[in-house]
Amino acid sequence: MSPLVMQLVGKIDRIFYTQSCLDQAAELSIQGLARSCGMSRFQLQRRFKKETGSSPQEFIAAQRLDVAAAYVRLSNQPLLDVAISMGYCGQQSFTRAFTRRWGMSPQRMRLSARAQYAACFAGPADAAIAQRIVHWRAPRRLWFKRYTGPYACVPEHWDRFKGELAGLAQRVKPPYYGIIYDDPDITPPQRIRYGCAIEASTGAGAAPEGWLELEVAPSRFAVFSICCSYLEGLARLRPRVLSWFAAQRATLGTAGVFELYEELPASEQRAIQLHVSLAD
Repeated sequence: MSPLVMQLVGKIDRIFYTQSCLDQAAELSIQGLARSCGMSRFQLQRRFKKETGSSPQEFIAAQRLDVAAAYVRLSNQPLLDVAISMGYCGQQSFTRAFTRRWGMSPQRMRLSARAQYAACFAGPADAAIAQRIVHWRAPRRLWFKRYTGPYACVPEHWDRFKGELAGLAQRVKPPYYGIIYDDPDITPPQRIRYGCAIEASTGAGAAPEGWLELEVAPSRFAVFSICCSYLEGLARLRPRVLSWFAAQRATLGTAGVFELYEELPASEQRAIQLHVSLAD
């Protein structure tokens, strides 16, 4: 994927995860996207489809419903609120689009998820995984590389990212951020998107060529801490997070889900902090 199309994909992701539906509508217009990269609508559509296999409109519609599915499965947010936050005019149009995308209605997907996670909700949480609430009181500007593939490949992604860091002119300091986009229960393994990120240094200009940029707005996070290998953490953190959300009746916020590391992740044990954004 060329840097230009990669930047567009990153912008679309960022808009969905960090902006209101009104801002989304303004910034996700094809004319607006084309203008942002100095192209005509026709040039944008032709190039985007050639490199991604989808038209910009198809890609945006799919991303919108991917994000919606995460809120349907992993939050207690009313379905009408999910529909409106994703830019739909009402629950009926949202349900039709959602059902075409996922083969089931939002309500059925939520009930299916509740049944699937029943053991997590009913059983005791892993007491070894500490949890606390923290506040990020200032925005954080991240530079990141996005990778695609099963979560089992995440250690390989970080190995590649380590090589990318060597090409930066600035000295890179921890923490390192893992940006989680997709729910492995609904996204095919080969399509799971994961970002490896650092904080941009104070006064830094635009992200280096080939990198994407994301600003994480101030937010309140539930933080789950564990020391283990990445794949062990994946297996143990998920039930802990789900059981906590069920007990607290909490709802996901728009700042997303991030992993934080003081050292670059590897296959061996590492201290992992999973930050899950909470709605106000």
